[in-house]
This record gives sequence, structure tokens and C-alpha cells, in this order.
Amino acid sequence: MQGLSLDRFPVLLRGAWFGMNRVFRERLKSLGITTSQYTVLRCLKEANGINQSVLSERIYTNKNNCSSLVNRLCKQGLIQKKVITNDRRNYNLKLSNKGMDIFHQAEGVALDLQKEVLDKLPRHAEEQIVFSLQKITDSLTD
Repeated sequence: MQGLSLDRFPVLLRGAWFGMNRVFRERLKSLGITTSQYTVLRCLKEANGINQSVLSERIYTNKNNCSSLVNRLCKQGLIQKKVITNDRRNYNLKLSNKGMDIFHQAEGVALDLQKEVLDKLPRHAEEQIVFSLQKITDSLTD
């Protein structure tokens, strides 16, 4: 790619992430959730119920932040906590019906934003970008 310097890669990647996150955050306001809360809802939808320790690993945050997110989503009625053992601190987390509805609306917002961004790229670039981002993620998490 002519004129592009590889030393700009981190800056451009960060700029793309923050730009998309800012737009997504603004668009989610009408649903009453944040981008972090959407991430929790998405993880719970994909897993069909997990405990808080697994959730904190999947959303790459510490247990305190995860606990705060879970408590806010419970208060909003978007997720349900069910004790899974005799240890009252160990819960299975699942989406409530309201949470499933909000998730589907937010997923539509996310897909619309994704389409807007990808429509600005050359045809067939999506697969290469996803492949490249997966390789980057894998190399940093192994």
C-alpha cells in the first residue's frame, strides 16, 4: 500500500476501535445499555448461560468490573442469576426475556454499524480483515 507507513498501524487500529466504539455507544443510548453491557449480553447469548468467572475471562476484565456489570444488568432486568451450587457466590448467568429482546435490538445496531464501515472498504476485504484481526488476537493471547 503506497504511502502507508507500518509504524502507523497501532495508531490506526486504536483510532478505528475508538471511533467505532464511540459511534456504537451513541447508538446504544436509546436502548439504555453501554457497549460493555452489550458485550456481556452477547457473551451470555452465545454461551446460553455461564458463571461470572468465565464471563470475566470472556470479556477480558477483572472480577470486580464484571461483578459491577452483572449487578447493573440484573437491576435492569436484563439478566438472571441462579445459584448453581450450595455456594451462594457461584451463579449461572442467563439472559432474561427482556435481555434477549434488548440484545437483539442492540445486535441490529451493531450489524448496521458493521455494514456502514465495511461498505467503505474494497469488495471482499471483510474476510481478510477478520482473518488478520483473528491472527493478531491469537498471537497476543497465546
